[in-house]
Amino acid sequence: MSTEPEIWFRPWALADAEGRHRARIGADGLIVPEAHRAALWLYHPKTRTVDYSHNRGLEPLLGFDIAGADRSLGLMPMALRGQTRIKLPGVSGTVISWPSAPARPPAKQNPTTDEEVRAHRLMLRGESVWDRLHEVDLAIADPANLWSELRRQWVDENDDADPRMDVIVRHAFQLSRTLDELDRAPRRVLRRTHQMTPISRVQEMDRRAINWLVKQPGETLAERAGDSQRLLAVARQESFDTLENRVVRSYAELAGYVARDYLERIGRKRHSRRAERVRDFGKKAKRLARDLAARGVRTAEPGITPNYVLQQNPRYRSVWNGWLELIRQDRLLDELWRWQAASWEEFCALALMVAITTVPGSRLIASSPLRFRDEQKNGSWVQHDNPLGVFFLPEQKLVIDVQFRMTERSSAQADLGASLWIRFGHTDDPNGFHKYVAIWPIWDVTGGVVQGEAQEVASFLPRYRQASVIGGLIIRPAAEGRCDTETHAGAHVVAMGCEGEALRDAIAAMSRFVSSQIVREAKQ
Repeated sequence: MSTEPEIWFRPWALADAEGRHRARIGADGLIVPEAHRAALWLYHPKTRTVDYSHNRGLEPLLGFDIAGADRSLGLMPMALRGQTRIKLPGVSGTVISWPSAPARPPAKQNPTTDEEVRAHRLMLRGESVWDRLHEVDLAIADPANLWSELRRQWVDENDDADPRMDVIVRHAFQLSRTLDELDRAPRRVLRRTHQMTPISRVQEMDRRAINWLVKQPGETLAERAGDSQRLLAVARQESFDTLENRVVRSYAELAGYVARDYLERIGRKRHSRRAERVRDFGKKAKRLARDLAARGVRTAEPGITPNYVLQQNPRYRSVWNGWLELIRQDRLLDELWRWQAASWEEFCALALMVAITTVPGSRLIASSPLRFRDEQKNGSWVQHDNPLGVFFLPEQKLVIDVQFRMTERSSAQADLGASLWIRFGHTDDPNGFHKYVAIWPIWDVTGGVVQGEAQEVASFLPRYRQASVIGGLIIRPAAEGRCDTETHAGAHVVAMGCEGEALRDAIAAMSRFVSSQIVREAKQ
């Protein structure tokens, strides 16, 4: 093993004899190749402490850091703007630059360039993964039927069913009438201003107006008013540019974009009743924002202190609370962007469990208790024990379990850098579990199958037969909502979507892959 920190472009970099997936970090930093699509892993000896920028840390690859080995591997978060700083021992600052990686798209912006469209699609994919993980939170309410409920939602549910509840859906039902009322009659105030006023309409003059008047030539008011017969006087001017209306405009603009994103990521469910309500709400919010802008209302910045109207007026208070919710969600999306790769791993682990429930004859005999976090931790939302689940296949007399982010691995298995494993065993075998399949969930900027990747994995798997590894599976995000697969010998690649047909087809492909391993195992 290297004694210097490295960037790995694949978690199985140690298995590649040619070293194609490893790059040493120099004092001047490292530039990620433009063609690179997958996540990045930071390798470093445990004796070489590495500080990551912005105190974000790394998501350690559990099972790689084994006893007696001076090594550590961490999944790097995605930078918001393409550059990441790390601090190496003896080096003040090192930049890991990935020029071709998209930047996190702003919340209130319609994508116009190809690069912005690419980033927007990537953000929508991250939000879709987040939606799937939130469905676990709902299914946990009935632990006995957790996996059957996820199977119903991910595999059996038709495209006409209502999409999942979201903050913007709740706002569409609760705030729609409020926006109508505020659009018809926004609160307004009369502001004291000074302007040239006809003599006949002058009602009030203050010190400034009198000072102006005494400086004008003439003896009478008519002479001092000049040819225009106007005097500088105090006037009351109607204004809609109040703090509360600024908040309403800011909320309406943000709600319009959030509604757009929601409709884009629910795909084929855009014709459901819930989606129609969100679509109408988004149009209403955009219209309100335009009307307030036409009335001279500016936008409010996050972090303002609410005034009396925002706290006490029922209509404005509900919009103020809704605005705070959307701001919190937007800040959460920053973390979602950074930890897309880790969230993808978690989603793949859950999808694999669902896939095994669809294997003919499989029975779930034990399942890890799951707990959904209130806040994500480095992209992880679900707390669990290992194994995730244990299945029994009576016809083949096989027991299967799924292990995710398990710390205890043999040294040879740890070298493969897989965060997800399937383990097989015959019920009549006194040695118990004795065959493994390594699974690599790999986040991908573009999505889709990488040609030749299954062949690469198949080429090094025979070297791990002594470690009882009999197969390998790579799970990548699907491109353009289409599930693709590639197979070579004992290795398989699946491009999985987050919803609809692309998700169902991917789960079916993983089920077939597991079934093929079962058939092979049953014959031995």
